[in-house]
Amino acid sequence: MADLFNKHLKKATNRTREKLLEGIGKAKATQDEVFDQHASNLVKQSKACEKLHKDVKVYASALKTLLTAEKQLRDTIREAYEPDWPDREHLTAIFDNLDIQTNDLEKAVCEDLPQTVTQYVNQFPDLKKKIEKRGRKLVDYDSAKNSFNSIKASSKKDNDPKLAKATTELQAAEQMYTEMNNELLEILPAVYDSRITFFVDTLQTLFNGNSIYQTDAAKFHKQIVMQLDKLGESMDYLRVARPEARALTPIDTASLHSGGDAAAPATPEQKQSIDSSSNRLSTPSPSVVPSPVPSAKPRESIASLPANSTNPFDDEDEDAHTKESDDIEEKIEAKVYPKLNARQTAAAEQAIAAAKRDKKEPSNPFDDDDEEEEKEKKQEDQKSEREEEPAPKPLDGVTTEKRKTLYFVTSTHQYKAVDTDELSFEPGMKIKVIEANEEDQLDDGWRLGELEDGKRGVFPENFTKKV
Repeated sequence: MADLFNKHLKKATNRTREKLLEGIGKAKATQDEVFDQHASNLVKQSKACEKLHKDVKVYASALKTLLTAEKQLRDTIREAYEPDWPDREHLTAIFDNLDIQTNDLEKAVCEDLPQTVTQYVNQFPDLKKKIEKRGRKLVDYDSAKNSFNSIKASSKKDNDPKLAKATTELQAAEQMYTEMNNELLEILPAVYDSRITFFVDTLQTLFNGNSIYQTDAAKFHKQIVMQLDKLGESMDYLRVARPEARALTPIDTASLHSGGDAAAPATPEQKQSIDSSSNRLSTPSPSVVPSPVPSAKPRESIASLPANSTNPFDDEDEDAHTKESDDIEEKIEAKVYPKLNARQTAAAEQAIAAAKRDKKEPSNPFDDDDEEEEKEKKQEDQKSEREEEPAPKPLDGVTTEKRKTLYFVTSTHQYKAVDTDELSFEPGMKIKVIEANEEDQLDDGWRLGELEDGKRGVFPENFTKKV
């Protein structure tokens, strides 16, 4: 063991000394330009192949991930494609063929190709080791040759034992170097020339595999598209049955009375007003229920007032009471369904209070004439005051007054105006929503707007959508 160690140590020392002498120019080194060119080509070739090997492995890994994802997607589509849909077996067969093509591509590109490149690249480390060994043998040969020349120059005897030993060492070193050098001179050019064949085979395997897969996959994908077209055309008979849309039930006009008194019949004017307001409620809307008309305030029906029939001498006052009742009904009608800027509420309350006072039973039947004359006079005064009072106009001042623009809406359904203060519009018309004042008295669910032609009025908000 010690002898082997000493032998290696002696060789390492001699090689270091020889390189040092060659470096300072005191020893002559053997030069082989042909071999140096082959060694340089091998280094360049190994770098290119190692980089290609690395990129092929990355590509194969990414492609395998992609193919695995495609398989999972096809499995999901198989499960999602319902059995009663058209040509399910045909679609499954197409997916099976795609799976076969995917497996072939995965085996050719993701498994076989990286193995081939790996085998080719694995030869470079061994060749580099042989080149390094050849370099050491060259140093040993140069050292033995320089030692032989030195001993030969200093020896004066022909049979000098030192000269004989130096000759033997020189011959052994020369033989080792020559064998190693000749072997590499045969291998290195062949390996360098094989780079062309390697690149051709590798790239052909890669691109031929992709070309075959993509060509076949494109055909199958077109068949899938045609299959999906059939599925889309069969949507009519595959559609789930839907229940018929229920029409909105008319609102019970009796529920609009605050007290719910069924004994108080509605006058024709009240029915007309109720029908007008109900049109706002019953207009169809697909998403939003139309805003209801505000609940009417409590009122008294004329029929519920006590009849003044105890006095047999009041025939002359029946016409006056009938006119008064009609006026009161008109006031109450305006109170039940108020319009914008309605200002008749106070007058109606005064009329009702006056009617209640007029309906009291007289304590003395002989005082009826005086009381009736006094009542008739009061009624005429009140009637003249009401006639002198100017009737408020709907949306007074809105048509010309500048109002702040809140936002814009677009109509989604057709709406025809029922009252004069309402807007009529078709679907798709643009409406500018403007600010409303307190005196406008807008109903819930209604907005004040202006059309593009400048016309202003109220409209149901649920027939529009914000822009």
